[in-house]
Amino acid sequence: MPRYLSFRHVGPAVVAALIGVISGGCNGDIVPVSGQVTLDGEPLAGAVISFQPIRNSSADPPTATGSVGHTDAQGQYVLRLVDPDRSGALVGEHTVTISTATASGVEGEPPQGERAPEEWRDGSQRYTVPAGGTANANFDLVTPAAPAKTSAKKK
Repeated sequence: MPRYLSFRHVGPAVVAALIGVISGGCNGDIVPVSGQVTLDGEPLAGAVISFQPIRNSSADPPTATGSVGHTDAQGQYVLRLVDPDRSGALVGEHTVTISTATASGVEGEPPQGERAPEEWRDGSQRYTVPAGGTANANFDLVTPAAPAKTSAKKK
């Protein structure tokens, strides 16, 4: 007579495997990320900070979308995934952009109120999100010095 395994023998292994698949899937690479943004040493309030995963051309596409955060009066932010909406960011290298611009409300007019330097808005900045996440993803922006004025000499 064939002997069948009961749930008591197989059940715990199946449950453990399912938990491993659920926790080890793409969501396992999402970790908490927060920090502070300053401009010339002062908290940068009202900024939008975005992290966009950089795809390694030899690897599969990122398993999650980018993340975004908004700075408070102290320049503090906490990242949230764009989709699905949940706290965190994907582990690995990201392009970071920071902006304070707001829509002018008039069609055809450029956004207004930008205080972040161009180098933080052009997609050239990088940050690597560590495997354990971080509460210290801090960015210290510096306003570029205005070019020195040259005075023309009278002849």
